[in-house]
Amino acid sequence: MKKELLVIYARNHSGSLTNHFIAVTIFMAAKYKLYGIPHGLLDWGQDIGLLSVSLLMLLRLRDVYRKRIIAPRATLQESNVPVLVGEIRFNKILYMLPWLYFLFSPIHSEFLYDHLLGYAFVFVITAVYASSSAPMLSLLLFDIGLPSAVALGITVMNDNVQETRYFGAAVLMFAIFAFNIGNKIRISTLQLVDSRQKAAQSARRADEANRAKSSFLALMSHEIRTPMTGIFGMIDFLKETELSDQQKDFVVTIRECSKTLLNTLNDILDISKIESGKLAISRINYDFGGTLQSSGRVLQQLAEDKGLTLKTDISANMPPMVYGDPHRTQQVILNLLNNAVKFTEKGSVTLKAVFVDGAEPKLHVEVNDTGIGLSREAIAKLFSAFSQADATIARKYGGSGLGLSITKSLVELMGGRIGVNSDEGKGSSFWFDLPYAAPVDGANDVFEIERDTAEIEIPPMKILVVEDNLINQDIVVKLLQRKKHKITLANNGEEALALVKAEAFDMILMDVNMPRKNGLDTTREIRAMGKKYRKIPIIGLTANIMEDFVKKYHDAGMVGYIAKPFAPKKLYATIARHAQGAVVPAGEDGTHSAMTAPVVKPVKEALAAIAAEMDAGYLKETVASTSGELRRLLSIIEKKVAKAEVPGLGDAAHDMKSVGGMIGLQKTSFTAYLIEDACNRNLLAGLEDLSAELGTSLAAELKDVENELRNY
Repeated sequence: MKKELLVIYARNHSGSLTNHFIAVTIFMAAKYKLYGIPHGLLDWGQDIGLLSVSLLMLLRLRDVYRKRIIAPRATLQESNVPVLVGEIRFNKILYMLPWLYFLFSPIHSEFLYDHLLGYAFVFVITAVYASSSAPMLSLLLFDIGLPSAVALGITVMNDNVQETRYFGAAVLMFAIFAFNIGNKIRISTLQLVDSRQKAAQSARRADEANRAKSSFLALMSHEIRTPMTGIFGMIDFLKETELSDQQKDFVVTIRECSKTLLNTLNDILDISKIESGKLAISRINYDFGGTLQSSGRVLQQLAEDKGLTLKTDISANMPPMVYGDPHRTQQVILNLLNNAVKFTEKGSVTLKAVFVDGAEPKLHVEVNDTGIGLSREAIAKLFSAFSQADATIARKYGGSGLGLSITKSLVELMGGRIGVNSDEGKGSSFWFDLPYAAPVDGANDVFEIERDTAEIEIPPMKILVVEDNLINQDIVVKLLQRKKHKITLANNGEEALALVKAEAFDMILMDVNMPRKNGLDTTREIRAMGKKYRKIPIIGLTANIMEDFVKKYHDAGMVGYIAKPFAPKKLYATIARHAQGAVVPAGEDGTHSAMTAPVVKPVKEALAAIAAEMDAGYLKETVASTSGELRRLLSIIEKKVAKAEVPGLGDAAHDMKSVGGMIGLQKTSFTAYLIEDACNRNLLAGLEDLSAELGTSLAAELKDVENELRNY
């Protein structure tokens, strides 16, 4: 704590040095006014010498305060405090004594009048030091004691003057009083510093807890999403089998419960990101009216199933394009619409939007329903996290109570506001306003409402595929050649740059992680080559879809990305959207949530997707080559782990994660991701266990693949 107290002391004195100099000037002028200007050369030399030493020490003391204690780069340690305290005392002695001698001289006098300025200065400086020197007890004693001791010394030496004794006694009493005041200030300062330290420790613990929570949620996100993917897949397969009516009801119930579980997981992840300030709002050009229409279509069937009418009413003056975040806007609208449909048993739900012009134009959206309505008490707590109108709501309608809290946070993050008007039993009207921003000329991103483009046939294109992994190369090339595209391959960024300079391409599929030159640097260099190169759609191929990384892809100049491992339909859909001239932001598939590991389809589903798009012969050929590549990569990983060789280990794990995911090896892909992540974070403890687990999971999952291949 001494370090913090010394900093406070230095700030107090550093800030008052100018005032000290002004006081010195006033006292010096007063001395010459009261006692006259020196006449002799010796007297002038003495005064100039005393004042020069005093001023020099004052400037030196200022440097000690500012450069060695207060400065941001000052390496102040607890062990340095005694040395600095000693240096401060030494400088003050050399500053104070010459000045006190100057004011008290002549030292011996027959009249109190000759020493009045000296006593006055001691009273003033003692009063000032009572507060400014309070943080450090040793310096408080020194700062009050030094001038008081000099004044008492003068009193003793001039004991023959009766009035001087009274001034000496007054100095002593005032010094004791000033010290008492300063000590009380010191105690208050100690309490304040202690409170600050405790607050800082609490803040650090809170930050650590938030980081731990984020890591835990990211891990749990993957751990829950992975089996949920399998659950949804198996439910779909189960629905296609012969089932009794009762069994069909069971399957529907299982699917609905699974969707509820996944929605709750998404809500928890969103609220966690909002609380930690990590939920990003993007800014792109998009069709606001189209976003509203699309949102209405999503809930149309659900409303019809309940016998409700869902209407969309968009004013004619709505601008065709706006600048903002389409995904978060759609998330807000869907949440409000979903609530309206859920809490309305009969009647209608209306989505209404108008453009409000004026000094601060805004987009006004309302969701009106004829549902159960809300009481005033319910409205008061409606937008709080984990809160619902009353306990019966959760029992009857379900839900986590997070939706409206997230919605409110999203609207506010976008610079808007949200509210509700409702009468219990008569329905509700939820509304929100967003500030209108005109489209930005030259913006690379134009959000296109998501539609099924997987089946859209597009003319054959000349596509450059930049991918360093041979298995991924083979899969992507064959899938694209099936659609009659002409494919050129590049194994790394350097080859890609040379090919782009030599040939014209309609599109580039760019792997992000590659040796020699990665996909981000390569994309930046292509964009910098000239105007025509900025028009080529460059789509990233990556297994990392964290929001921070998606933003990096976008900033580098990519118009979108395809998350590895990908289904053939996803590859075709992304290419089709961009080939039509519509450019969507990186992350258009809505998957940029808090996932850190690849979302991998189960073996059966992944193999079925490849077989459906190609044929059984190609599937078996792909599995054979993929299995060989996986065993090769496993051998590299095991050798590097055994030798504790980190260079190259993360790259091998990255390739294994991607290659394994293409044929649905969930456990293998995720374990490889953990090894890659450990290398990136330089967390090398436990790599041997992960390597062993990787070998075990690969052997087991390849056996599952072999068993599944018998069906083809």
